[in-house]
Amino acid sequence: MELSLLLKPLGLRFEGNFWVEGITENSKKVLPNFIFFAYKGLSSDGNLFVKEAIKRGASVVFTDSLKTYRELRSLIPVFLTENPRKDLAVLSARFYGNPERELSIIGITGTNGKTTTSYLTFSAINRIGERAGIVGTVEWGTEEERFPSDMTTPSPTDFFRILAYFRDRRVKWVVCEVSSHALELDRVYGVEFKGSVFTNLSHDHLDFHGDIYNYFLSKEKLFFKSKVSVVNGDDPFGKCLYGLRGIFTRKFLSYGVEGDYRINQFRDGRYVEISHEGSKYRVETELKGFFNAYNLTASFSLLSELGFPKDELAVSYTGVKVPGRLEEVRRGVFIDYAHTPDALKKVLKTLRDITTGRLIVVFGAGGNRDREKRAPMGRVASEIADLVILTSDNPRSEPVERIISDILSGIDRKEKVTVELSRREAINLALSMKKEEDTVLIAGKGHENYQIIGSVKIPFSDRKVVEEFYGCKKAI
Repeated sequence: MELSLLLKPLGLRFEGNFWVEGITENSKKVLPNFIFFAYKGLSSDGNLFVKEAIKRGASVVFTDSLKTYRELRSLIPVFLTENPRKDLAVLSARFYGNPERELSIIGITGTNGKTTTSYLTFSAINRIGERAGIVGTVEWGTEEERFPSDMTTPSPTDFFRILAYFRDRRVKWVVCEVSSHALELDRVYGVEFKGSVFTNLSHDHLDFHGDIYNYFLSKEKLFFKSKVSVVNGDDPFGKCLYGLRGIFTRKFLSYGVEGDYRINQFRDGRYVEISHEGSKYRVETELKGFFNAYNLTASFSLLSELGFPKDELAVSYTGVKVPGRLEEVRRGVFIDYAHTPDALKKVLKTLRDITTGRLIVVFGAGGNRDREKRAPMGRVASEIADLVILTSDNPRSEPVERIISDILSGIDRKEKVTVELSRREAINLALSMKKEEDTVLIAGKGHENYQIIGSVKIPFSDRKVVEEFYGCKKAI
């Protein structure tokens, strides 16, 4: 695309002919005739990599540094910006032909439940006969083709490239998990959402947001961008959003035990009965756990308000499986992504109800992340499970021993606890202890096929460790 045309949405002018081949904020991804965005990030400053980017072929630079601007202005086209993240989103959208304008985009946010609600929504839309894509923590793609994701909500350059991919394949609906980081860091800036869901809010990411109030304010941003919104009316923060509904969208409803869309009955692994405006709908599902009744009702209520027939929706969720979410990989052995106190509590309570023997849990916590949630996770695990095996998760550059010490600080009954630093050995230990009537939960990583140790991603899969232990090649 011509640089002069690309710059128009920002009100910037460029004289002359210059063809832009791509845009990136990652110096390692720069190719000839790329625009490089150099700005101060969370852990590093892109301005330190400008020389590398230029060597790789960057021909235009956007920077938030006056120093960088002065150094480059006599060498190549350079633009000084106060809002590099927003400008990056605007130019990325423009570069890919503003695909967001041709798609009906659904955004799902909340601490827990985003992935399951996204899969349910994506699957239901496709089953009803309208083509949908998905972007989330596990993967992105269509029914026919999926690709692994690096993060819940991609960077603007990747996000708008993915939207263009969907547009070019005649996808109509796109179901996106929208993280608080994405909202705070303007990754989806400029996108108008056809519909949005708020699942819940609990302790997570406070290392980034500072406190729960700022975390909530980040989530709240989604609802200023949405035409139709549904929120969990049983969640305290969902109630707050519902109370503020007049300042948000034209349509704003609640779901839950007391919501506009009401959960009347839940039969674990069979169905949820949902009522709305005097009518009742029996929605079939194999998902276990009352928290999944909320996830399913969130999807059902949003799609209903977006015009999908309720009777068709009621039979569109059967057989939907979500990778790494309360996934039974061997009889009585589950893996789950639960990595917050609230998520761990809900999953353990669900398994407690269906376990006649002992409940054994294996988990750790991510390194260089929110330390305040570790003790509450330990407390929850020790209160509900019979045996707790503490191990590594994604330790990154933090000592595993310190992470486990933080978790242990929340546990009173330490006789329940075994510590095994090797995650593989911890899983093997739990499986070797398991008797026929026992249940094992391996929590924290779910679908992930790696461990982050230091700055390196090492191949590792909880599922594969279980399969290797039992000498099987596939899940049940």
